[in-house]
Amino acid sequence: MKWKVDQRMLIILTGFMGVGKTTVGRILANKLGVPFVDMDYYIEARQGQTIAEIFDQIGESGFRLIEYQVLRELLEAEENGRMVISTGGGIVETTECRQLLVQQDQVFYLQDTFETSWQRINRGGLIQNDRPLVNANSKKQMAAKYERRIPLYEEASNYRLDVRRMAAHETAEVIRKMC
Repeated sequence: MKWKVDQRMLIILTGFMGVGKTTVGRILANKLGVPFVDMDYYIEARQGQTIAEIFDQIGESGFRLIEYQVLRELLEAEENGRMVISTGGGIVETTECRQLLVQQDQVFYLQDTFETSWQRINRGGLIQNDRPLVNANSKKQMAAKYERRIPLYEEASNYRLDVRRMAAHETAEVIRKMC
């Protein structure tokens, strides 16, 4: 399906943390001339706290509830018809979020190797403070999360893109051509 200016275009990017959803999403939204929403940044702005602070205060389950509410709000918003959304890596952990994603026409699962994602989120051994799950889990535990989430990403998406050999701008162009 080719996108036309008057046509509804909601593109949602999913995948493990560090796969490049935010970078690809920004490039894609710019190419298409539509707004871009990174759900993690949106949640931080809405809550007035970082993701790490939210996790500290209400835990992962509390964060997942907020994530579900935000996804639902974004999908119901009047302007959502023309938007690129980058989800958090763990959005598929919540059944209700997966159910919302399955109802959408253009959900792209960006898949890379765990090692590549780990290098990006670990930044050569310097764990980022803004990723509470990385701070609270070992590399082995994160690899287990990665493996456990693969079928959940596949269930929640319409398209799977192996991005191992693609730069972010190439990934964005592939998605643009598919829409």
